[in-house]
Amino acid sequence: MKYENLKKFIISTKSSKSTIYRFYKKNEDLFLETKMSTGKRLFPVDHARYFDSEIMFDENKILRQENQSMRNLIDCLTDKESLQHTFWQMDWSFFFTVAYKTERNKNSCFKQMHSLYDYLNEKYHDSTDLRMFFTTEPFTNRKGFHNHFVLHVEDKKLHESIISDVQEHFSYDRVDVSIYDRYKAGLFYISKKGLNGEDWDFINNSANTSTDES
Repeated sequence: MKYENLKKFIISTKSSKSTIYRFYKKNEDLFLETKMSTGKRLFPVDHARYFDSEIMFDENKILRQENQSMRNLIDCLTDKESLQHTFWQMDWSFFFTVAYKTERNKNSCFKQMHSLYDYLNEKYHDSTDLRMFFTTEPFTNRKGFHNHFVLHVEDKKLHESIISDVQEHFSYDRVDVSIYDRYKAGLFYISKKGLNGEDWDFINNSANTSTDES
C-alpha cells in the first residue's frame, strides 16, 4: 500500500486539513489504515477516492454531530454523578481501538474485551493494578462492530510490554494505540451514545478502585 504525507494528501484529495481529519474521525476503521512514520501521519493513496464530491460526507452534518458531542461533554462534566465523569477522574495509561478483521456482533466484542483483560490480569496481577473501560460501536462503512477501550497500568515499567501483549492478542486485527490524554476527552467520545447493556464494561483488579468514587 502506498502512502502520502499530509501535504501531498491535501493535494490529492483537494481537501483542507480540517476536512481530512473530520473524515477520519467519522470513519475510524479507515483511520486505522493510516500509519505513523517518524512522528508524522501518513495516509493511504487509495483513500483519496473517498473524498470525491459524490460520496464525501456532508460537512455541515458532521459539524452538527461534533457540536452535539461537545454539548454532551459539557453535560457529563457538569453531572458529577455520571459514569463518564467518574471514569474521567481516574488515571488511564492508554487509549486503544480494535477493528476486527472478521465481522463480530456486540456479544462477540464483549467476550473479546474480557478475554484480553483476563489474559493481562492473569499475567500481571501480581505485578500491577490493571483496569479497563471499553465500549462497542458499529462500523460506519461495513457490517460488524469494533471496540474502543482505555487501560490503566499502575507500573509504568510494564507499559511497553503490555502494549506488545495487546497487539499480539489481536494480531489478526487492526490495533491503534496512543498515550491517554484526558484533555482530548477520549472517554466521553467513546461513551457519546450512552452506556447500555453489553455495549460497555468496566473491569479492574484493585479493591481500592470502584465506579462509586467521584
